[in-house]
This record gives sequence, C-alpha cells and structure tokens, in this order.
Amino acid sequence: MKREQQISFHILCEGQNTEPIYFKSFPVSNVAHCKGYARSSLALVERAIRYKREQGITKKTKDEVWVVFDYDYNGELQPKQSQDFNNSIEKAISNNIKVAFSNDSFELWYLLHFESCNAQEGRDWYNQRLTEKFEFKYDKERAIAKRMYDLTIDNQSLAIQRAQALMEEYDVNDKTHAKKNPYTTVHLLVQELNKYIK
Repeated sequence: MKREQQISFHILCEGQNTEPIYFKSFPVSNVAHCKGYARSSLALVERAIRYKREQGITKKTKDEVWVVFDYDYNGELQPKQSQDFNNSIEKAISNNIKVAFSNDSFELWYLLHFESCNAQEGRDWYNQRLTEKFEFKYDKERAIAKRMYDLTIDNQSLAIQRAQALMEEYDVNDKTHAKKNPYTTVHLLVQELNKYIK
C-alpha cells in the first residue's frame, strides 16, 4: 500500500517575532518554512505568491502556503487600510494561499485561551489583558514569544471554540473582512498543525 505524501507547511508572517516563534513551537516536523517578513499584508501576500512559484508549489504537491497578518485597528476603520486588508485576503485566497488573519491583533488569539472577546479593542488593550493573565508584562519581545505556546497550550481547545464562535457571528462569504472585529482565523492553521503532532 502506497503511503500518502505528508503535507509540508510554509508559513509567511507579517510580524518578525510573535507569530513565527509561536508556530515554530508546535512539536511537528513538517513546517518547511516559517519566517517573519515585516511587510504590509498586501506585500506579504505578493511575497507568498512569489515564494510558491520559486518553490514549485502547486496543488499537486499538496503543500500548504499560509500567510499570517492582522489589521491594526486603532479605534476607527481607515478606508485605504481596510481596502488593502480586504484585498490581501482575497488575493491570497484566489492564489490558493491560506490565510490566518486577526482583527485587531494576533494577541486576540492568545487572549481567547483565557476569555471570550466580543468587543472591538485595540492592541494595547489586548497586551494589558494578557499582562493581567500572566505574572509578567506582555510585549512582543522574542523572550516572551518563546514562552507563549507553553503558556497557552492547556487552554488551546477553548481558544479554538471561542475563535470558531467569533467566525460564526459573521457571514463567511462577506468580503469586507476589515469590518469583522473581533475576529481571527488563526485557529484554522493551529488545527491543521495539530493533525501532525505525535
């Protein structure tokens, strides 16, 4: 019996510390690429399209390319920023690139491990709430990023349930993604990676 080819994950992140360090912490062997690029969401998607071409990744290879980015909501929607955010998601999807995005910030995913979030908040609020949950000041430094997988793993199934509940509050076919807040699809990537934990 022929064994099915194992999928490799290629994860391109907007942030340079928080997201790539978190995903590298998963105890799986098939993350072929996980890197932070410090680019806007649209530039990140364009880089992912080039990366796919450079690596020869097609539907036949069964590899998954993911982009990870967030909106950076600062109290009000900015038309240009919203348009770029929406276009980034749609461009990724149309190029067979999967998207783990958050609105407002990636820290929403962390906070969902400890409580439900139903109101629009900025990243400072998320950082403050995470500081209250831990015995240290939460920030985006590498040393803290390296601890987050272990600090959240016990509550991961709760975070997935809460993220799914947020998704269900919106029409999945609605392309005005910037208006979905609070909202995250990070759990979709987490669930895929979890399939390969031994």
